[in-house]
Amino acid sequence: MPRWCFAPGLVLAAALALPAAGDGPKPVAPAPREAADPWYVDDTELFDGLYEKLRHLADKGKCLPSDKMKEKFKPGRAAVELAKPTDKPLSSAEVYKRAVPSVFVLGSVYRDPQTGDWLDGLYATAWAAGPDGVLVTDWHVLEDLEPDEVFGAADHLGNVYPLTDILGGDKTADVLVLRVGGKGFAPLPVAEKAAPVASWVGVLSHPGDHFYLFTQGHVTRYSTNETADGRRERWMGVTAEFATGSSGGPVLDDRGNVAGMTALTVTIDSPPEEGQPAEKKKDRRRPFRKAKRPQDTPAPKADDPKGKGDPKGKDDPQGKPMPAPQPGSVQMVVKLAVPALSVRQVFGR
Repeated sequence: MPRWCFAPGLVLAAALALPAAGDGPKPVAPAPREAADPWYVDDTELFDGLYEKLRHLADKGKCLPSDKMKEKFKPGRAAVELAKPTDKPLSSAEVYKRAVPSVFVLGSVYRDPQTGDWLDGLYATAWAAGPDGVLVTDWHVLEDLEPDEVFGAADHLGNVYPLTDILGGDKTADVLVLRVGGKGFAPLPVAEKAAPVASWVGVLSHPGDHFYLFTQGHVTRYSTNETADGRRERWMGVTAEFATGSSGGPVLDDRGNVAGMTALTVTIDSPPEEGQPAEKKKDRRRPFRKAKRPQDTPAPKADDPKGKGDPKGKDDPQGKPMPAPQPGSVQMVVKLAVPALSVRQVFGR
């Protein structure tokens, strides 16, 4: 079993022996000692702990079954009162520390059709919007379910809570409101106004097997586009980094309010070579859903002790230098988030 001993601010009590009668005044107990700073996140331990506990919850039937999940997966408002936004400016370090207890790893398991065993599914990011287990993530995270797929969420302490209900959401806005079996969460307030273009933002999410990664940037613009089925999407552009596994992560302003929620990227490629047509390609929208478990690095071969690959030139019998790697075609990756106002419209009666 994982030990989950990596929570920031974890207080360790100092145990003192009581003196016998007549030994004089009792010694003064030292102040509680805080856990080491910085917090070193053990990605493998966090991943393994989430899925071990989630499989146990699934075996016990604690998670909302996939057939019930599909029935509840409908647009609608969540009757939840949001926390009041704050106006007090915070440092970036304070924004991060306040957000950590409110951000969760949302994961799933599903049945192997051959053996009936629980297999590791996806993971994404979610954040608390209410103290009684209310979490928010992107709509697309749960849009394509595997047969018998069930979900749970882990906090930064390693506690895992089963997903028990879907409270509402909006497909066009890419917002989904969930409930998990937990209480006493610290809800993040949602901004009532749009963060100005060029203002600072921070993102706390789980990109590519790097859990609780905090990146910073600025708002680049607000944009809208019409989908193939006629829906009107609204997006908030940011420069703070995020990637696969980040879906549903809070985009925070300098007050610690949720200014948006990470959703997808648009990749801009380099122009075609000379003589080729320069037609504009449609945006390649890449919502983040599936994320794989960290893979072990292959051990170096005996004749390549430092793992640098082909040290004796075996792949080139004539000993000629290998051609230089060609530059990739990607020039820029635009990061798109759900604006805070689109998140707020999903809440209320």
